[in-house]
Amino acid sequence: MQTAKEALLALLKGEKADFIPEVYSSMKDVVFPGERYIELGDKFDPYGTGPDAWGVMWTNQGPNPLVDGNMVAKDFRLFETMEEWKDKVKFPPLDFMPIEQIFQAMCGGMHVNPETDVVSCLMLSGQFERMNQMIGMEEALCSFYEYPDEVHEFFDAMCEYKLKCIDLAHKYLKPDVIHMHDDWGTNNNMFFSPEIWREFIKPNEEKYVKRIHELGMLYIHHSCGYIRQIIPDLIEIGVDAIEPMMVSNHLDECLEQYGDQITFMGGIDNQMIDRAETTEEEIRAEVRRAIDAYAKKGRYIPYYIPTMEQKWFIYMDEVNKYGRTVNPSEK
Repeated sequence: MQTAKEALLALLKGEKADFIPEVYSSMKDVVFPGERYIELGDKFDPYGTGPDAWGVMWTNQGPNPLVDGNMVAKDFRLFETMEEWKDKVKFPPLDFMPIEQIFQAMCGGMHVNPETDVVSCLMLSGQFERMNQMIGMEEALCSFYEYPDEVHEFFDAMCEYKLKCIDLAHKYLKPDVIHMHDDWGTNNNMFFSPEIWREFIKPNEEKYVKRIHELGMLYIHHSCGYIRQIIPDLIEIGVDAIEPMMVSNHLDECLEQYGDQITFMGGIDNQMIDRAETTEEEIRAEVRRAIDAYAKKGRYIPYYIPTMEQKWFIYMDEVNKYGRTVNPSEK
């Protein structure tokens, strides 16, 4: 039987897997330096309180960075409009950050083992996320209409920066996967029209995919919310997997249409699990429901975004137990 690493890589590639692996147990996400708050010295905290390498101020949301994370500080603005971006945005100096040493420290702290783990480089704050972190969501959305040229220029500059980050991750971390974040959706629709996404975001996403594949790695893209309208576009440009594919995307229909062309990571009712009154048995039942419903319909891996540590452990335990009993290659 395959190892968890082998099974996960097989499903990400659209190949046969012996069982359904649990992602958090088998993939280690190593955050690319500078994406969140970092205090240098004897403390390294990629999810703390303070300014990141871009000057964006973050506020820690709790003691466990894997669950609590952090948010842009209330009412923070690095500048007011995208008309100012060339004067205000300072890209982190990649040539001067001790990237190799930071990766080594993170891998040591996370007990990363390339023999048994799928090694992933987690690149947070994609082009749209970085824009709204600097000027706020409302101003960012208006900028597509008020400052389209400036948005194009900023996104293209971000793309060049991220391509350098991909090169450095490959050189110093040698990951199996590049895991990039850029949220595009609310619970029931995209933040912007698919046409806006195709004009401003898709061309650079295609460049990321090309570079990642040229370097022999896989590309998982993270976007919360409803993004069903652009699934054909993600397939067209070659994205290997998309997460967390929340239930509002109607995953059964997506698998029927596209299940042999891209790996869907998700299908778990995040909002149901997050409710205070949800029981352990309900969480385990939701995991079994999703695996039964989706595992044999196409390229599927259960996944959700944890917000409560104890519920997260229940979720992982059930996927590890029940997933081992399911062979997705047996139709």
